[in-house]
Amino acid sequence: MSISAGMRLSRRISRQRNVRYTTASIFIGTGFLSSFAWAVLGHTGILWVGSLAVLTGIGILFVPTDRMDDRWFHALPVIVVIEISLASMSLAPDGAAIIGLFAFAGPAIAFMIETPRAIVAHIAFATLALLAPLVLVETSAVTVVASLCMIPITWGLGIFVMLVWQHAEDGAQQLERLARRDPLTGIGNRRVFEERLDYEMTRHERSGRELALIVLDLNGFKRVNDELGHGAGDAVLQGAAAALGAAVRSQDTVARQGGDEFCVLAPEAGPMEAAEIVAHIRGALASVDAAGLPLEAAIGYAVYPGDARDAEDLVELADARQRADKVRPVVPLRVPVAPRFGRDSAA
Repeated sequence: MSISAGMRLSRRISRQRNVRYTTASIFIGTGFLSSFAWAVLGHTGILWVGSLAVLTGIGILFVPTDRMDDRWFHALPVIVVIEISLASMSLAPDGAAIIGLFAFAGPAIAFMIETPRAIVAHIAFATLALLAPLVLVETSAVTVVASLCMIPITWGLGIFVMLVWQHAEDGAQQLERLARRDPLTGIGNRRVFEERLDYEMTRHERSGRELALIVLDLNGFKRVNDELGHGAGDAVLQGAAAALGAAVRSQDTVARQGGDEFCVLAPEAGPMEAAEIVAHIRGALASVDAAGLPLEAAIGYAVYPGDARDAEDLVELADARQRADKVRPVVPLRVPVAPRFGRDSAA
């Protein structure tokens, strides 16, 4: 799972957990309040409804939302609206006392369910459950009016919350992209690199496979800035980022650390694969014009677990090898791009 997908999943679980707690609180509170109504009116249906509401609320409260399969979340709104409908029928002909709970069904469904089509289907089912007491039992005129008025309220609140939540989620994803992208080159920034390194280290520790970290620093970049200006320097950085994206594999992550420093995280890559990627990087960078000269870079790499057993040591060793390569630069060669190389930079 990608970091972005993981963050979206975390937001969804948090949203569903909040809806669960709110729904449970409403049911438990309604159940206890109904005991006072039963004491005053002596209606056994009220006692039955209150007890059922408390039990439902307690059950919802202990549902482990973070460990449930998605399809189980479709069961919760169905159970809730069926119980409200049964409660309304048990209080017939005065079921209007419980009809107001349907107003909560629309927002709860919109928060709990993700896809608009599924949300509409659930609200349609809630509408049928709302109308069921009018058909199956004898109801008062007040209950009929309350039920009919509750239909547009349920739909309106559900659709409103769905639109607001989608807008908020779109905004969150946009901010996430902005926070994780380097504004100049469009590739991942330092935050992406650190998140991805932590994720890949954990994954490779479990699998026992190798993981390569490649770091590079552009040679002569200061000269380009000094002689041709920052605009030319920005063009070189953009060209370098594009070259890196074309040189690495589809599963690799390319990020700009800052200035003219870049890094590549290569999953399932040992020393031979890392050396092959470095060769392709050198060849790709040579096609970038740096003040009339082919662009060169000092490159170093380290491989987990052969070179280092943790992320900090892996970064330090790759940086040390990159600094050593800077004082002993190699002549860049144009390397043909193999079919498995070339990609849009991942973030």
